[in-house]
Amino acid sequence: MTKGSQIASRLIIALVATLGWLVGPVHAADAGPTEPGTYLIEIGTGRTLRMGEGALVAWSPDSKVVAVADTMPDGSDARLRLISVTDGRERNVELTERGSISHVRWSPDGTRVAFTLLRNGRDAGPSLSVVTVANVSVKQLLKGNVGEFSWRPDGQSIAALLMTDASGLIVTLDATSGQTQKTVLNGPDAICQRGFAWSSDGARLAYSSPGLHEGCGEDIGKWGVWVWDAASGKNTHVFEGAADAPQWLSNGELVAMVAQPDADYASRAVVRLSATGGDPKSIAKDIPSMFPQPPRLVQVVGNTVMYPISDCDVSEAYVWNPGMDTATRRTPDGTYAYRPMLSPDGKQITYIRLDDTNDLVIQPVGGGDPKVIATSEEYGLQVGTSSPWAGGGDWSPDGKWLAIEVTSEQFRDCIN
Repeated sequence: MTKGSQIASRLIIALVATLGWLVGPVHAADAGPTEPGTYLIEIGTGRTLRMGEGALVAWSPDSKVVAVADTMPDGSDARLRLISVTDGRERNVELTERGSISHVRWSPDGTRVAFTLLRNGRDAGPSLSVVTVANVSVKQLLKGNVGEFSWRPDGQSIAALLMTDASGLIVTLDATSGQTQKTVLNGPDAICQRGFAWSSDGARLAYSSPGLHEGCGEDIGKWGVWVWDAASGKNTHVFEGAADAPQWLSNGELVAMVAQPDADYASRAVVRLSATGGDPKSIAKDIPSMFPQPPRLVQVVGNTVMYPISDCDVSEAYVWNPGMDTATRRTPDGTYAYRPMLSPDGKQITYIRLDDTNDLVIQPVGGGDPKVIATSEEYGLQVGTSSPWAGGGDWSPDGKWLAIEVTSEQFRDCIN
């Protein structure tokens, strides 16, 4: 037996007759991944596409194309490709600089892709560029020192964090010219901000600091969740204390995991926040500190909220919807559900079930039996890829595909 066939025998993509309940007609599955790397797997057919190894994957809004950033085959420098999910056709983006790509994000209308590139050993921070998808042309908007960034819903501007040695600046930029439009925040505390999130109408930008494991900023009183109003230019402090990246509910409230008020710093809570301030409303309390913490501490779809709890022995997913007093566990009792991810319609959770084998599983949120899509007898699996928390590297927006990483061993979010 060849080495390739030996590996293939260890990683079996399940025949998907049992998955007709998801997408309709069933087609023959591919042989599946045969080596570690980054893959897309079609839920309804088992078809797989290899994207590279340790790649960043960002889905286009229509789920037809993925932007993939990885290293050249010789491991020298970054490459950026636009790959058609339908036929696997690739278009290479000609990069004018050599380095490593850290963020890849599509414009809301799917016509452009923004990315940051760090020239290793030469820059203090990465540049920001935009690819026009139609002709695969690249325009650099900022030459360097860009941290977080986020497209405004109208696609006309980008909120970006610019870093200096001792200070920072959050601005909105014209997405075509790179010209600064408005200043959101200026000063040392700007360096600490994360998780830029626009409201659906683009009228407000939410951000937070300093995360739940970091200490950052000169004034602890400025930690927390802030909301910037684009019309007035006013910043409102809607939560005071350590906080992770905020997200918007469709009803206009914000959700974030925070250091629980009036409790041990190690105790976490998930709270709802008004964009105009006021007391937080609890979704969950007494969440333990997780280190290493999962890539996404809170996921929001519409008004549905999901968060994981994980340590060396337990990994579970909890879901909250309006009308519930508190979140409830939605993964099976006794299952180690590694790095759960909420589907784009909020009706399913996918995770890796760790047992004698490593299984890629889809679990209906409203109840029902879990469905196994892929099983690895020896190699590790991970839902999502190397993307940052908002990179979009797990479910496709239409819910028909998953991005997964096949690894040389199986990991847990765990330090003994």
